[in-house]
Amino acid sequence: MADVEQVLTSNEDPEIQDRNRCAVANVILNHIHSSRNQAPQLEPVPRFCNHAEQITRRFLKENPNVVVIKSDKGNKTVLMEAGDYKQKMLELLNDQATYCPVTRDPTSKFERENNNLVRRLRNLHLIDDKTARRLTKYNAVCPRIYGQPKAHKPGLPLRPVVPNMTSPSYELSKYVGRIIQQSLVSSYNIKDSFSFCQFINGVTLPDDHVLISLDVKALFTSIPKSLVINSIIMRWNEISPNTNINLDLFLEIVEFCIDSSYFRFDGQHYLQVFGTAMGNPLSPSIADWVMETLLDTVIRMLKILRKFVDDLITAIPLNQLQHVLKTFNSYDVHIQFTYELEVDNKLPFLDMLLIRQSNQKVTTQWHQKPIASGRFLNYFSYHPMSQKLNMAKNLASRVNLLSTDLDNQAKVKIIDEQLKINDYPKSLRHRIANRMNENRSDEVLTQRSLQLDNLEHTYRSIPFIPRLSSKIDRVLKQDYHNIRLAKYNVKTVKDMFTRVKDEVPLDHQTNVVYSIPCNDCEASYVGMTSNRLKTRMNGHQSHYNKMDKMLEEGINIDDPQMTTLGERTALMSHSIIKQHRFDLKKVKVLDKHKNTRTLQFLEMCHIKNNKNSINRRSDTEGLHSVYAGILYEIGKINKTRNENENENVNNTGTHANTYTHGSNDRPSTQQYTQS
Repeated sequence: MADVEQVLTSNEDPEIQDRNRCAVANVILNHIHSSRNQAPQLEPVPRFCNHAEQITRRFLKENPNVVVIKSDKGNKTVLMEAGDYKQKMLELLNDQATYCPVTRDPTSKFERENNNLVRRLRNLHLIDDKTARRLTKYNAVCPRIYGQPKAHKPGLPLRPVVPNMTSPSYELSKYVGRIIQQSLVSSYNIKDSFSFCQFINGVTLPDDHVLISLDVKALFTSIPKSLVINSIIMRWNEISPNTNINLDLFLEIVEFCIDSSYFRFDGQHYLQVFGTAMGNPLSPSIADWVMETLLDTVIRMLKILRKFVDDLITAIPLNQLQHVLKTFNSYDVHIQFTYELEVDNKLPFLDMLLIRQSNQKVTTQWHQKPIASGRFLNYFSYHPMSQKLNMAKNLASRVNLLSTDLDNQAKVKIIDEQLKINDYPKSLRHRIANRMNENRSDEVLTQRSLQLDNLEHTYRSIPFIPRLSSKIDRVLKQDYHNIRLAKYNVKTVKDMFTRVKDEVPLDHQTNVVYSIPCNDCEASYVGMTSNRLKTRMNGHQSHYNKMDKMLEEGINIDDPQMTTLGERTALMSHSIIKQHRFDLKKVKVLDKHKNTRTLQFLEMCHIKNNKNSINRRSDTEGLHSVYAGILYEIGKINKTRNENENENVNNTGTHANTYTHGSNDRPSTQQYTQS
């Protein structure tokens, strides 16, 4: 409902909104009724998957010392001892040249510095008000580091990743990184595998040359800040046309974005004192810029030199290998390269195998590295069928276009094997493989191109619920022609993975709908805040302090001053009139969402479905009455679920099921599958 509301409000015509709102609400209500009344028997595969999920959850619950996490490469799932994972992380963080522990959370400090820089940019008229609001941060939360196991290396070393979405400087880093990226006109960069394949298949190497790939060891955490600053100064003429910020201020912003790399692990806060963080949106732009400067400095007539981030492909005389490696490694003591030499005239690069023929021409084959799990979207996975078919078609297209060294029969065999691993039926595998060479007529392609040019699409997302999502899509297409609905998954394998990041404390959570119980009756107050929950609770406590002070001064509850205080929130009105107290320490988060308008809609839904809510009627005036039937049904479902949970607790002393959800930005899987 909340996701659909985002689509509906994109059209300002209230008549169109109401018509589609009624139609969608009817579809949802019918789906709830049919799902409850029919209670269809599951097919063998879904029944098997549900059983396997129950066994897996039970195993993980009984073995809390097991960490389940996704590998760094290859789409593999890694199980390791919790103690081993923690020890490997601490070994990483004990590198005093890169990380420094600090005694307190520096979020507030970095937030002030970020906002001061944004304010300076605004006062100098270098950015507009809209950009300034986007770059300003008031609800930052300390990032949580985690490690991804490198399953292709012995000993399972971890790659440190710091998701910076909640950090104070995230938006400012994106803003500066975009300027740097726009300024880079590279003669070395590879756009994608297809363009590189087209380029490399026209190359003929000199007789004495062999293929070699170069790779930087941990590029992001190896880039000195001084090297970044020098690169920007040297190439400022290329950056300045893309920004009206002068060089000194630009360097100050870049330095701040690098210096404000920090995180928390196991309750301890750390600063990254060297290099850039994996997860900082500025890091890829900086790395690309530094690599570009490095190549301009060190190359001397290298053949077919191309790069994809820190992966380089080139051709050199074999007797020059050590000299080339020494030249690259002499650029900076911190940026060190490793190499991989062709074997039997073959060298893997990206998702291709480069093959040097006897006449020195280079051809290609689609290639998977040995570390790859071979997993794509499984045919029985919880995804729309259109996504599975598109994945299969894209796989066939990649194998076909990237394999210039294979005949059609060999290509079909590869496609069939890959799809078979992922349980695609034989008839579908053959149909996709046989159609890989079919080309649409120029007329069809021209018509499609004209349609795309004449219509600007806006993308929105709704959860994928079988039999329901497709019906909602068909309803909205009638009036919202420019909207394209993407379906996100509410049930994924990641839901069962271990939460290896530190949990965000309740009082530091942002963009939430919350409830507070009354100490003296069954009433509760439902509210929302985009700031930290702690800040909102401090606001409620401040109101209580004012009320207590007035009562100490002998001010009656009927006094205009007390009435004015009670008008601020329904919580204070109930507290003053009934002389009750709400327990601010027992606040509970009901929902989360990054979009403020969607958060307001969710707040109104929770108020409506809370029979003990003391919120004012005006708090739900924005909720259309067409949703009343759905909310009533959801209320009944929740009541039944709570009764079953209480019965399980009484019978066993513990909850029968434990759920771990992978995303903090959307309502839980339970909420979606039940409503």
